[in-house]
Amino acid sequence: MSHAGHEHTRVFRDVAQVGADLEKLDAIVGTTTPAQAALIYDWENDWAISLAQGPRNACKEYFDTCLAHYQPLWKRGIPVDVIDSMQDFSKYKILIAPMLSMLRPGVAERIGRFVEEGGIFVATYLTGIVDEDDLCFLGGFPGPLRKVLGIWMEENDVLAEGQTQEIHAVAGALPGMPKVSTARHYCDVIHVEGAQVLATYGKDFYAGSAAVTRNTFGRGEAYYIASRNDEAFTDALLSALTKQVGLRGPLDTDLPEGVSVRSRTDGVEEYCS
Repeated sequence: MSHAGHEHTRVFRDVAQVGADLEKLDAIVGTTTPAQAALIYDWENDWAISLAQGPRNACKEYFDTCLAHYQPLWKRGIPVDVIDSMQDFSKYKILIAPMLSMLRPGVAERIGRFVEEGGIFVATYLTGIVDEDDLCFLGGFPGPLRKVLGIWMEENDVLAEGQTQEIHAVAGALPGMPKVSTARHYCDVIHVEGAQVLATYGKDFYAGSAAVTRNTFGRGEAYYIASRNDEAFTDALLSALTKQVGLRGPLDTDLPEGVSVRSRTDGVEEYCS
């Protein structure tokens, strides 16, 4: 940085140009990007998972898993609110809660109401394990979300590093799903209690048992993803769900890699960038 003491520098000209450009954007002052999809990233849940000893002490990847469920919507330009579990869910159409191991008081009840009133809820392995005191729920996992999800998780099993599992989509169960996906790290052993099976495990003692389910609850649906699946699976699932509820970005098309389009509105005019 120069100490010349005058404005005849490149940096000064660049900053002045930014100011001039900002003056042209008065029309978008006060505009917002309303979202109809939300992803729960909960710090207390993060701490609980980080401190837990087992079922897996390496590659827990809570943040990365949340990011993996955010990216399919982001790349389509679909606005997503990142919230914690204590916020209001009622204004959303889709609520995604990866690895929501800790359910604080009232969270399961509010998720239940959200689904009953027509919302789409997506949960994954390691859901509903402990309460706010980090004490395990008795009576079976996923604890108070068992009825909403329509499944009982018998065992939160894990794979050895480098080991993988096959996930086979049930034909016609969900449009666009890959016929075979690859899972790693986590593979819940679950039993359906009213839910529909969308995909099954492909090998070992898991073979033929449910790996992805959908449960109708009230006017909505709750999905359970029992394993940590590959990017193609997550992308296809969330693409299908956003189309189902009519969520789309400013441009109703898949964007080139690295291109992001966002819109802002004041309720009358819409501005895209």
